[in-house]
Amino acid sequence: MRILLTERLLARIMEWSPEKVSEERPLLQALAEFKYDQYQQFSPGIRFIESLVKWLEQFPTIEERKVAYDFVKRRLIFISNDQMTHLVNITFTDKINPILIEKTAKIKQVDEFHIKEIISSPEYKESLRKSLFIGLSDGARIDLLRRSKRSISNEQVFPSYHISPKKAEDMISELSKAGYSGKFNSIFLVDDFTASGKSYFRKENNEFTGKIFKFLQDLFHGENQSHLRDLLDISDGFTVHVIFYLATESAINTIKEALTGFVENQSVKINSDVHAVQLIEQKISDDVVGETAFIDLIARSEHFDNSIVDSHYEKGDCTNPHLGFNGCALPLILSHNTPNNSLPIFWFAEDSKCVGLFPRVTRHKDE
Repeated sequence: MRILLTERLLARIMEWSPEKVSEERPLLQALAEFKYDQYQQFSPGIRFIESLVKWLEQFPTIEERKVAYDFVKRRLIFISNDQMTHLVNITFTDKINPILIEKTAKIKQVDEFHIKEIISSPEYKESLRKSLFIGLSDGARIDLLRRSKRSISNEQVFPSYHISPKKAEDMISELSKAGYSGKFNSIFLVDDFTASGKSYFRKENNEFTGKIFKFLQDLFHGENQSHLRDLLDISDGFTVHVIFYLATESAINTIKEALTGFVENQSVKINSDVHAVQLIEQKISDDVVGETAFIDLIARSEHFDNSIVDSHYEKGDCTNPHLGFNGCALPLILSHNTPNNSLPIFWFAEDSKCVGLFPRVTRHKDE
């Protein structure tokens, strides 16, 4: 009954004819059932259709509502929990294993296309066991990544690069027990999503900061010989592999450039590569910006809450704050929360003057 009433309300505010209702209902019901109702930040009792009605009601004219509804139907990208889990499960096969195969091929001095010979070799097994996997946030799902490849030991996986000296000692001890002397010689820094790359590596006031920078700083310049040095062999040729399950093309390029700048600035001898299991191409944001009717609509003062532009938001480009953090202009929703790089009209919080279709819970706020 509640769903029926909500659908009737939606039909009324959109001024749909019975024929139009029959056309739109199957799509909306399918979207809600298979994806959008999974959004974890809806208030209790609220689901997608109810949220859509509230969201559309904030636009005063039927013309504006049609523009907004049409944009949601054509442009919205929703990544479900199952989809993110799938990306985690294919990360080893799609990204990590090719790196290990290439490395082993160079050690054995064979063509890297000799896959069966390489994977069955002792050199490959050593390359895998001497790889250290570190999560850069809770979203890395590093435990799920470990279980996706049973030959990865629990003693080569850790959810943070803040590893205690005792834990580092235990990990090296287990490596030795497995029959491999020395330290780990490969490291994979793993996380779930980045849209701008700025929280991982950026320059502020001519100084580097970010999660990856802090890791490298701890590794190369940690006080009293960082415990990371006890774990890692950072001799010539050491490579830092950064892997995201989901990332924009722009973020990957930003992090690559920052890593290159760090190496040149700090005169450290490392190689680096940055990968995304699922890449969000720049064309997606470009197409969103090209939706001028919708973009002009959400740029109006009545449809933008300037209170979101705080000190954290200002770390990115604020030329067009209605396009999201750093102007990323993403139409993206993640099932656990909406990234602030998405269009704010989608994620305004419940206490905002504007209504968000998928309200966001913000971790960092100015007091």
